[in-house]
Amino acid sequence: MNYSIPLILLSLVWALTSIRAQDTAAATRPQTSESEIVNLDAMVVSSGLDDKTAFDLAQGASVLADNELRLRSQSTLGETLSSLPGVNAGYFGPGASRPIIRGLGGDRVRMLANGVGTLDLSNLSPDHTVAVEPLLVERIEVLRGPSTLLYGSSAVGGVVNTIDNSIPSKLASSALEGAVEVRGDTVANQRTGILTALTGTSGFAFRVNALMRDSGDVDIPGYAIQGADAPANQAHGTLPSSELATKTGSFGTAWIGNSGFIGAAVSTYDTAYGVPVGDDPAISIDMTQRRLDLRGEFTQEFGIFSSANLRLGISDYRHSELSGGTTVNTTFKSTSYEGRLELQQVPVGLLTGTVGFQTAWAKVSSVGEEVVQPPNQTTTNAVFILEELKFEHITWQVGARYDNQRIALGEVPELPPFDRYLATSGDTMARDALSGSTGVVVYPLKDYSLGLSLAWSQRLPTAQELFSNGPHGGTGAYEVGDSSLGRETSLGLDLTLRKRAGFITGSIGVFYNRMDAFIYEQELPESAKPEFNNDEDLSVYQFVAADSRFYGGEVELTLHLVDSTNHQLHLNLTGDSVRAELADDANTAIPRIPPLRYGGALRYEGGRWTAGVEIRIAEKQERISSYETMTAGYTLLSANLTYTLPTQRVNYTFFLTGNNLCDEEARIHTSFLKDYAPLPGRNLQLGVRANF
Repeated sequence: MNYSIPLILLSLVWALTSIRAQDTAAATRPQTSESEIVNLDAMVVSSGLDDKTAFDLAQGASVLADNELRLRSQSTLGETLSSLPGVNAGYFGPGASRPIIRGLGGDRVRMLANGVGTLDLSNLSPDHTVAVEPLLVERIEVLRGPSTLLYGSSAVGGVVNTIDNSIPSKLASSALEGAVEVRGDTVANQRTGILTALTGTSGFAFRVNALMRDSGDVDIPGYAIQGADAPANQAHGTLPSSELATKTGSFGTAWIGNSGFIGAAVSTYDTAYGVPVGDDPAISIDMTQRRLDLRGEFTQEFGIFSSANLRLGISDYRHSELSGGTTVNTTFKSTSYEGRLELQQVPVGLLTGTVGFQTAWAKVSSVGEEVVQPPNQTTTNAVFILEELKFEHITWQVGARYDNQRIALGEVPELPPFDRYLATSGDTMARDALSGSTGVVVYPLKDYSLGLSLAWSQRLPTAQELFSNGPHGGTGAYEVGDSSLGRETSLGLDLTLRKRAGFITGSIGVFYNRMDAFIYEQELPESAKPEFNNDEDLSVYQFVAADSRFYGGEVELTLHLVDSTNHQLHLNLTGDSVRAELADDANTAIPRIPPLRYGGALRYEGGRWTAGVEIRIAEKQERISSYETMTAGYTLLSANLTYTLPTQRVNYTFFLTGNNLCDEEARIHTSFLKDYAPLPGRNLQLGVRANF
């Protein structure tokens, strides 16, 4: 199927049903009456400067919260977000799945927990899970496209910010408020329990979050392994080594006053999950993270600033890769921190702005059979500035960021060695990166906005890309780095048209991203194997750099079929596509790029009931690199039903969801395990949530 046809059809539906004659003299900044249907009004706190709605952003954005988030939540962050336009998942079984935005994943998608990094090792390998529990998250914000100024030069794909309010930012409305939830499913016999509570007195607030999950191997339609090499005696109907067990919790406290708040939280995240790579004995991962977070916000004017926001996260992380459930093959350890300070300027006429400083440090080491890279520590310091001019019909934004990165090889002490920041020895590699962006939001007609953003950024290569030299079970390859790799330069252009009121609301966006010296893994010929002492006879992949381009678009429309006081019926239409290729050879595709996707969902809300049915279609991916295989398309049907029962003290919400109701075999082209691990089969999930 032609990549552009579904997106063009959706665009025409919107255009033909929403364009009407409008007096251009009324083209002022939108002031929508309460009686009109309003969409895109969710606040996006990750956008920088002051909080903005999705309607007012120059780049594409999505927000998951409240009931929609609870219904879409899965055991991993990647699967939770995989139905959003422009967002795919690098599926590695039920225990590990990281978001991929517009075909870019790994280090190019910045993963945040309450505004600072997740401080895990999920960017090193697709079998490493993100240390965030989706069922304890209150809100997820996704920024598509380059977001380099606020969050780091690596965020050329986008940003995913999860907000769990483990540090309370408001006082409890009663002596005790919170929720208890239990849920279970049929596809893996999963059982999950959740508790969250908020209390406090005399300006102090205390929050507790806790979750326990246990599930067995996942049911699948048909055989796990596909292809000519599939063993004759392989499992059928069940995905071996796909079990999952998670325990996580946090305790946070804050003092909240008229001029801001200051607080801290300690959290723990423990998970053990199987890695369904088809090996015998089975491979699994046992992961633990202990984390301390500090946050403060001061909202009273001081000097030229109107407010200050400080965030700091400190993490002690480790995970072991096990064989047969008991034998430790490799253990990874990481000690890290990340902090950022944002100062918002007092408005000067129409001009507002934010200046900030960010610092991060991580020590990574590994011991065992699969040590891919030497022990190393990475130190990054950055400063950034973002300025904005607001006029009646237009908002203009411009900013810049400077990063300094130092990578030191060899054994390093547990605490950050500040005296080595200025080291210039042969074991230390120091580099700088400069990024800049500009964006404009125009309001051409009432309830319409047109956002255009242009971002130029430099991404510095990671220690993995520079110094890898060893077998990597997660990718099934022997990986070789290249210490001569330089800066990866990106020039990204985003254009998004939005409509927030009327019969049809939503957005249509297109993007183009030219990336010079784009770093990716390329398979080397057979003759290269002996040179790298490849004892396991794995395919040899080396990190190389080549100019490339990524381009495509996303559509997200809502048709408000019925919108009365007591009943609402909405039809959501979505679609996305991305094409990625070498700049000097359009016939050479970048590997593991997601296929064209589109779908629709019908949602009903009436009184205490909500119901929905959704269909998602992925076309086959036959535009592949020389060492990939084609991936078949699939169609997934899902449905959900909720009922809310209010009582004097507790509000109960009963929910039933069904995923892959047709029990179709679906394999994800972006996954390294597509030939070993299809998506789960038919799954029914039943749960109840009690809010008090």
